[in-house]
Amino acid sequence: MFSDPRFIPQTVRHAVILCHGYGASGDDMAGLIPSFCSILPDTAFFCPNGVKELGFNSYEWFSLDDYNADCMQNRAYLSILMNRLSAPADIIRHMMSDIREKYGISSDNIALGGFSQGGLLAMYTALTDPEKTAGVIGMSAAPILFGETLPVSEIRQKPPVILTHGSADMVVPPAGLALNIEQLNAIGITPDVFVSNGMGHSIDESCIDHIGRFLKQCFGKNDTI
Repeated sequence: MFSDPRFIPQTVRHAVILCHGYGASGDDMAGLIPSFCSILPDTAFFCPNGVKELGFNSYEWFSLDDYNADCMQNRAYLSILMNRLSAPADIIRHMMSDIREKYGISSDNIALGGFSQGGLLAMYTALTDPEKTAGVIGMSAAPILFGETLPVSEIRQKPPVILTHGSADMVVPPAGLALNIEQLNAIGITPDVFVSNGMGHSIDESCIDHIGRFLKQCFGKNDTI
């Protein structure tokens, strides 16, 4: 169930875990790897499948059976989603532990990222993890919400965050991006935000360029000259 497309260079100094969106698979995220390899040498990429198979090589990290686009600014609904993140986050943490042990790298050399619900999962996992990650990538990410079901007291780390989004996204509308920015600002994180004009619920080359530069900067902080 949790097999993952991957790219492992001969020398591994950094790693990136990319979580797909609802109804997709690790193969979808793996399609981004070639765009990053040339500027991120010595970086391993892992693209796991979600926790529940939906059929026809599609998966989910947590249930979105009650989703509609308006939910992405409905705080009552988002509060419910926060309760669904703990179990898949534990799986990502286990993968991080395996990577640290197998390749001898620390958590601050591992970045987490994801698309849509995978972006929310990446943010939640990084912010609530005991160890600080190198950075977090939210691509058209569903918004995180701090409150009763995710108290600010559970936030343990504040890594760098980049959010990419489409101005024409109808799945996670721009209001969802605005809420993400608001919530991150509230805990002292100023995300790097890039909005691709006219893009829908997707990832385009301009997003990839910004993410590549973000990762290079995050990993560069830990490289010795």
